[in-house]
Amino acid sequence: GSLNMRSSLQAVVLWGKQAPQHSITAIMITDDQQTIVTGSQEGQLCLWNLSPELKISARELLFGHSASVTCLTRARDFSKQPYVVSAAENGEMCVWNVTNGQCVEKATLPYRHTAICYYHCSFRMTGEGWLLCCGEYRDVLIIDAKTLAVVHTFASSQSPDWITCMSIVHSVRIQEDSLVVVSVAGELKVWDLSSSINSIQEKQDVYEKESKFLDSLNCRTIRFCTYTERLLLVVFSKCWKVYDYCDFSLLWTEVSRNGQFFAGGEVLAAHRIIIWTEDGHSNIYQLLNSGLSKSIYPADGRVLKETIYPHLLCSTSVQENKSLPFVMGYMNERKEPFYQVLFSGEVSGRITLWHIPDVPVSKFDGSPREIPITTTWTLQDNFDKHHTVSQSIIDHFSGQKDGAETAVVTSSEYVPCLDKLICGCEDGTIFIMQALNAAKAGLLEGGSLLKDSLPHKVLKGHHQSVTSLLYPHGLSSKLDQSWMVSGDLDSCVILWDIFTEEILHKFFLEAGPVTSLLMSPENFRLRSDQVICCVCSDHSVALLHLEEKRCLLSARKHLFPVRKIKWHSVENFLIVGCADDSVYIWEIETAQVIHLLRLLKLLSLCSSLYLEPYSLSKGKAAGKGGAHLSEVDEPKSFPGPFNVLPVKTTWSNNNFHILLFDLENLVELLLPTPVCDVDASNSFYGSELLRRARSTVEKKTLTLKRNKTACGPLSAEAQAKPVHESLVQGENNIKFSEENDGIKRHKKMKSSKKVHPEPSRK
Repeated sequence: GSLNMRSSLQAVVLWGKQAPQHSITAIMITDDQQTIVTGSQEGQLCLWNLSPELKISARELLFGHSASVTCLTRARDFSKQPYVVSAAENGEMCVWNVTNGQCVEKATLPYRHTAICYYHCSFRMTGEGWLLCCGEYRDVLIIDAKTLAVVHTFASSQSPDWITCMSIVHSVRIQEDSLVVVSVAGELKVWDLSSSINSIQEKQDVYEKESKFLDSLNCRTIRFCTYTERLLLVVFSKCWKVYDYCDFSLLWTEVSRNGQFFAGGEVLAAHRIIIWTEDGHSNIYQLLNSGLSKSIYPADGRVLKETIYPHLLCSTSVQENKSLPFVMGYMNERKEPFYQVLFSGEVSGRITLWHIPDVPVSKFDGSPREIPITTTWTLQDNFDKHHTVSQSIIDHFSGQKDGAETAVVTSSEYVPCLDKLICGCEDGTIFIMQALNAAKAGLLEGGSLLKDSLPHKVLKGHHQSVTSLLYPHGLSSKLDQSWMVSGDLDSCVILWDIFTEEILHKFFLEAGPVTSLLMSPENFRLRSDQVICCVCSDHSVALLHLEEKRCLLSARKHLFPVRKIKWHSVENFLIVGCADDSVYIWEIETAQVIHLLRLLKLLSLCSSLYLEPYSLSKGKAAGKGGAHLSEVDEPKSFPGPFNVLPVKTTWSNNNFHILLFDLENLVELLLPTPVCDVDASNSFYGSELLRRARSTVEKKTLTLKRNKTACGPLSAEAQAKPVHESLVQGENNIKFSEENDGIKRHKKMKSSKKVHPEPSRK
């Protein structure tokens, strides 16, 4: 029945020539050195293939976060399970299988992490290990790597504070693990890890065993030298220091020159380190022994220390078109081909790799040698390389004007009952076209021949980028079928007649860009009519009455971005929930705030209120970045064999469209019309088609039952949910598969490894 119908969904992406925006905020290379993982301001992760020759190619885009990604790290012993964990600014955490792009666990916690370390001690702990997290909260949080539940914390006995960076120190010599951290105040603290596992599991408090102020602020990295088990490298933004790990005595301080800010570093070998800067440069030093006494005042009776000093061997630099800041890292591979790789990601989306020689040496004259860039690549390079990449859905309509550039789509709305796709563009133009025709032109050869014969409408009335669209009749059959509402960057909202192409009314809201257009629910009526709600990026909300062509309410007192709209149908209240959990209750008739509550108070009132929830599914919530999966415009139901999902990676921009084909629905529609009430499925042809469609689906369903634990990404191979159920956070990946006919697109959902679809031809 319904499950079978849903699982026959196939999805194809019309990417267009422009790659989605991917402003890199976090980057890592997996332990097998075959995959680069990047996190972005937009909230997506990208998986990139890394070849043995260090060539890069984008593989999949993972939709899992609705805010900027703050950190990435491995979440298991990689040889057993290829899992990484990502964390976002809003407290979301996702664990991903990087082999197939599936999200295996997700949680939202009230913590913003800036660094995560994976820790597992197989002979001392049960379970999958811990994620040790630090960030904008006190001390160190311990999270279960499997369930993402908070286990406990490592607490500070003195001066508890936010931690800026941390490192797990594993000493082979004494077979002990320690956690070394540096706080925002510049205090170094050490907790015993190995010996505190039982205490943590029994929820007993564990305090630091030692601490020391390091006399510098803004620590960026802390690294232990496993080769000597003596040296500790600590990188601050204005200097880097080397300490003796035994007693934390200072051995060397190197201060930054020319206004450069250090961003991190790593120990390459015994007495050899690499330090990199915020602007993408790095230096490799040999730490030489000076033979000089370091302690000028050995009054405490300790042995005089010999100090070290750095000798610059090599350096790396980036191409000059810099986009700050860079996020960098270093990978020292202990398996074939034993590469040492320095890598960086930029806000522009560019990845750069340097192959660091096993033994870096300076030039003959002693001056530092420049290590050349090995590889550099962007998502756009992937798109440019495959010239046959599918066109965007409106290329055939917008590119006609004297070979001008294709219009940039900034918002889309699909109207299934009319098979119309409405696309608002950056220049204020709105295109209306038959979606199936547009899909045909974008996917099939000879689209250029179709170009001139494709009927479409162009609506001109906005002078700024169109940011939001709404087709009211699609949400309420009582409303006029010809109406369409659009909002722009200039907070102008236009009511159109899409059949006559005329403007019925313009509302000038004098607010920020219109980020969402919503409709009141059927049971909520003002003067016997439903109303339109506009959410703007300046946190204001306006209610528009379309019949009367007037603005009923302009609610402007919200201090934070609007996240929820609820309606109280009896009292004519509009309830607005904001990002800081404050709730404003507006009386619509008087335009007054009658209550300002915290969310917890409101929840206690909820039983007495009829609340119609609204998630910002149609519009893009204000705030930094955000590939909100609630923002993929979800169809209420899947009406026929074809549907279009516009996908946004940022609220201001429609990057691409996903075409959804329900194959079983299609097969049923293709069957011959029954004659004299004879069931079509009785005919050999019809029953055979249906049997094949169903049996394929049933096989897939069996596979899914065995694979229940994963909450996998959307897949062309097997799907067990309708798209609006499956497009929830953490469950989406979009694949770039490189075939002869360009970048095709498969969406995966609970995929089984055994089924491999044949590469589809055009």
